Amino acid sequence: MNSDAEPPPRTLSLANVGADEERSLRSMLALLKSLLEPPWCIAARFGEIPDAVLVDLDNEEGRDIWANLDFGGRPRIALSRDVVLAAEWTLLRPLRAGGPHSLTDILQAIAEKLDVLAPEATPPDHDRTTFAKLVRKACRKSNPVEVMLATGSALLVDSPHQVYYSSRTHDELMVLLHNRRRINARVVSVSDRDAFVARLAQSGIGPRPLEELLWLTGLMSGAGESLGAWNPLEPVRLRRWPNFSALPYLKSHLKMAALLTRHSALPAAVTDACKARSGDVADFLNACAEIGILETRAAKRTG
Repeated sequence: MNSDAEPPPRTLSLANVGADEERSLRSMLALLKSLLEPPWCIAARFGEIPDAVLVDLDNEEGRDIWANLDFGGRPRIALSRDVVLAAEWTLLRPLRAGGPHSLTDILQAIAEKLDVLAPEATPPDHDRTTFAKLVRKACRKSNPVEVMLATGSALLVDSPHQVYYSSRTHDELMVLLHNRRRINARVVSVSDRDAFVARLAQSGIGPRPLEELLWLTGLMSGAGESLGAWNPLEPVRLRRWPNFSALPYLKSHLKMAALLTRHSALPAAVTDACKARSGDVADFLNACAEIGILETRAAKRTG
């Protein structure tokens, strides 16, 4: 059966849930995999956009989180020993598999609500693809465009002026770019760029270098593998030093850049010389390729 016929599991993010309870949840979700359609899993701490959020209300910190955060409109589940919230999903302690306020009861109800975003319900003018692919599509446009998610505008890409605009932080963009789940979204042209930018300025949103967005796209979307711009079996080098003063980076990136601006090397040799993980080297090379400073043997042959 192909991957399109087997949708990925729904993801549940945990807010202020203890380690013991997290382990119990993971075990129960694994056991319930065949009973829940689609199955659910615990979201990674970083790099996943959850389908729902579970908040522990039996302590003060959890109650503060519940009162002050809406998690981008994603479904919230209250975890409590004896308090059932009206008009909200509540998962009762001790955790159990079936019955009212159980894992199967709550998660199945939320999955049914989320089904409105299933592939067959995708609007005809929307793409269903990853956020990173949408960003690349937007950056290739010769006119200003907006990346629109189902929840609203994510960013404005103004390639002619080599800038982009977004209310989202670096961390939020990195999470979106790292996520490989296909989403409902579209890239739309902006008819009046100046008016759009003026409205953003009124909200305190200013321009950022487009190179920063391209760098983040390469750094986060390859999952530790080549995105196609370089071959692991061929040497690579950098045309120039990355502008680390304006780009997020790891300490190991400095060593990689120092090595590759001096001479060419195989990716595996970079891994050994810099004592870095191969996935980190791959992500760095992807980022350099996105901003146009990576030189490969293939580029030399066609240059």
